Amino acid sequence: MRSPIYIFISILFIIASSCNNPVEKKQEKATKQYTPEYAKFFRIEYFETYKKVVIFNPWENESLNMEYYIPHSGSENIDGLEHSFIIKETPKKVVALSSPMVGMMDLLEIDEHIKGVTDPNLIYNEDILKKVESGAIENVGKAIQINMEKMMVLQPDLVIGSGWDKLSADYEKMIQLKMTPLLMYDWKEQHPLGKAEWMVLLATFFNKEEAAIEKFEKIKNKYNELKTSLKFDKQPVVFNGSEYQGIWYSAGGQSYMAQLIADASGNYLMKQDSTTGSLMLDFEVLMSKASKADIWLYSGTLTADQLGLFSSPKYQSLDAVKQHKVYSYIKRMNKNGANEYWETASFRPDIVLEDFIKIFHSSNPEGMYYFDKVNY
Repeated sequence: MRSPIYIFISILFIIASSCNNPVEKKQEKATKQYTPEYAKFFRIEYFETYKKVVIFNPWENESLNMEYYIPHSGSENIDGLEHSFIIKETPKKVVALSSPMVGMMDLLEIDEHIKGVTDPNLIYNEDILKKVESGAIENVGKAIQINMEKMMVLQPDLVIGSGWDKLSADYEKMIQLKMTPLLMYDWKEQHPLGKAEWMVLLATFFNKEEAAIEKFEKIKNKYNELKTSLKFDKQPVVFNGSEYQGIWYSAGGQSYMAQLIADASGNYLMKQDSTTGSLMLDFEVLMSKASKADIWLYSGTLTADQLGLFSSPKYQSLDAVKQHKVYSYIKRMNKNGANEYWETASFRPDIVLEDFIKIFHSSNPEGMYYFDKVNY
């Protein structure tokens, strides 16, 4: 049996050794920090030998606050803590679980690292589609049903997808398989520039945040210049959304879309509403509210059957329909029905704002990028 003095000395040795372990390193003071100007759900801290990316769960579920440690080039590897991941090298094999993640990587010029995607039928980017067809990029199934066997064969360095209020079974499985999921909450940001600012976070994993900040600054400056330059006597009344089975789905009064409409000097019909996400209204209630509105930003499908509705008596009661002032994000779609709006617009709010200004303040708007008039 070991003597009490031996056990005491052993405990002292363990305590002394812990003073130099990587966990203590993480308590050192950051040398600098990137605090987003518009985005609310991430922060980047820089230390002497590593940088730390912190992502906050928008539903205040602290168990899903994620930390990613990225050692500087030449630094020793560091050990992680609970809910943290170590990015030992610049990711070379990335799986993008949605078309917006493809769009963001293309914008940052790091799309050569994409080796897997979900739902290629929803992707607009032609180069990515060609690589999927050739097998250079693996189709790993659907975002709601990922093919884990293909993921295990691919062994990606980083898996980029949307985060939710709880960890999905697929994400839990990835963590068990020693994969690194990057939970993106850009879609929860209410300010258009907050969504775009997430490009800085993603670029950090590839050590390209300085270039991303420069891109973001250009987008921000253009957006704010457009916004502040507007001097119109009249703000057209604008409503948004579409009907499905008697329910009208529209952007809430405090949403990303509401902010864009306001910044384009439009008078959003639902601006008094406090909803930050999607709003559901009884169809008849909406028809009553929107009957005299000037412009309809339509968000539904545009099949032949749907187009026929615009000529129906119930829709002809809307001034926007009678005056052919219905617009939608249909300008850039491929033969599969994939839409570039859903792929890139979140990160180019300056372009969307420019489209809205043309629609709201031109008698015959032309030259929009994402939007076009609905012909019926």
